Amino acid sequence: MRRAYISFTAEGDALPAFRDALRSSGVSCRLQQISGGKFHAQTNAGSRRRLEQYAAEYGITLHILSQHGLRFRLLPYRFRFGVPAGLLCGLAFLYWCNATVRSIEITGNETVSDTEILCALDELGVRRGTPFREIPFTYIEQQMRLRVSDIEWIAMRHEGGRLIVDLTQERNPPDMDRSRMPANIIAAVPAQITSVNVLGGHAVRQKGDTVRAGELLITGVQADEYGTMHYYRAAGVVTGIYEAQFSCEQPFVAELPARGNTVTEPLLEIFGKRFPLSLGFSAPQGEQLYEETRRPLTLFGRELPLTLIDCHYTEPAYVLTAFSEDEVRAILTEKAERYERNFHADDTVIARKAEFSRTDLGISLNINYIFEGPIGKTSEIFVKLS
Repeated sequence: MRRAYISFTAEGDALPAFRDALRSSGVSCRLQQISGGKFHAQTNAGSRRRLEQYAAEYGITLHILSQHGLRFRLLPYRFRFGVPAGLLCGLAFLYWCNATVRSIEITGNETVSDTEILCALDELGVRRGTPFREIPFTYIEQQMRLRVSDIEWIAMRHEGGRLIVDLTQERNPPDMDRSRMPANIIAAVPAQITSVNVLGGHAVRQKGDTVRAGELLITGVQADEYGTMHYYRAAGVVTGIYEAQFSCEQPFVAELPARGNTVTEPLLEIFGKRFPLSLGFSAPQGEQLYEETRRPLTLFGRELPLTLIDCHYTEPAYVLTAFSEDEVRAILTEKAERYERNFHADDTVIARKAEFSRTDLGISLNINYIFEGPIGKTSEIFVKLS
């Protein structure tokens, strides 16, 4: 990079002596030219003081024509404080980006959700906007293993403004294989058997038999020719005809939950710190339904550490709703259909007798069903060891 230099002219009667003094003192002059009794040249900006000193000594009139170099370009801006202030703000911004938590990345979690880990970190004071120098990493790692029981190992580190949480979850022992444990098939409800399909064990009931709840249908116990008892896991499908009842009451007037008055507080989140955008706002007191709407700000398709947040506070309310008789009957019918789908989807409805009756508050529905379907359930055999 070329050094700063100045262009000057000098004139006077002692011009030769002036030039000899410059040469003897080591002041380097370039592009020297004498025209019309004037000496034209260029020299380094650092030689200006000696140039003016010799000009005064020999009575030479000195004219500085121009000054070149970065130091002269910046000279007009020496009293403009916006440049250093902007530079300081930029440096402070870069420091803030790398000295505080801008984002938290979690790796290694399989069954533990990110939300559970973030909530545990928040309780320990680690969140977006927290300075890294205030985070005791060893202590936080120990506390996280105590607060989240499924964490076996955890390590925390930061890269720039990212806090990276690496963890390993505990490996649970495999579930007990109950498919080989000795068991019987017993009746779950009182029924009349319509079919018996044995896949393992021996049937003790046949088609047409009537059984009560808990009676043995297929046994997994068998004695050999020497009288030794052997235990197996009985398997099979036993179907039967059985009765079931459904009862439900629906009032004509009911209190239904609804959304009450909602107030919204706008916030600006910068590096995890929240700043209110509305003056004088105070959150409603009492029980409130809280919801957030986040709108991250982007620049050229990249997300900035700035987020607009709308905090919604909604009062819980209840609306007194009246139903007509047809509406009540429709609600009860829908509940009965839901009961059939949820509990008897694999059964066949042989008979259904529904009865609507008025009560003091509404209408009651009682249904007597006759189903045909599976009636057996597995009951493990507990053997006393001798």
